[in-house]
Amino acid sequence: MTEDPLSPHVENPVELDTYALSTVVYAEDDEGRILLMQRAEGTAMAGQFFMPGGIVDPGETPDEGVVRELRAETGLEFVGEPTMVGCYPLWIYGRDFLQLSYRGRVTGSVVASHEHTDHRWVDPVEMRGLFTDEGIAAISGGDERIARLLTRIGVDLERYLALR
Repeated sequence: MTEDPLSPHVENPVELDTYALSTVVYAEDDEGRILLMQRAEGTAMAGQFFMPGGIVDPGETPDEGVVRELRAETGLEFVGEPTMVGCYPLWIYGRDFLQLSYRGRVTGSVVASHEHTDHRWVDPVEMRGLFTDEGIAAISGGDERIARLLTRIGVDLERYLALR
């Protein structure tokens, strides 16, 4: 077995908690709206509307992953390169993920994958109302993990809006 030349030679290596990587995209149409996809039954967060995205595959960069996931989940293509907006931790599929958010203008017609049942284009400014303390409490139904996630998404949304 070949030794990794980048690994430090230490007697007591540090045990690290790691995140899996996931991407999500603020997919923008020509009118400045963003796409939300409704999650199908049997998927995480079934019935809820979320931005398209998914897990970054091994050997894939996050930039490659967001392009692949957008195409696979929606049939849409980016016009130019997507731009990173931010990142936040989330708990999904029974483990910790680091969610990397991107934005980019898209082209094409939405063709939902088997993971989705519907879609809608929404004004991202109007979405702010979902991320007030009252909105988060109503959506989370008292689940602290969901409330933390919604708070992080709200912060990310504000970062996105500041970049527009």
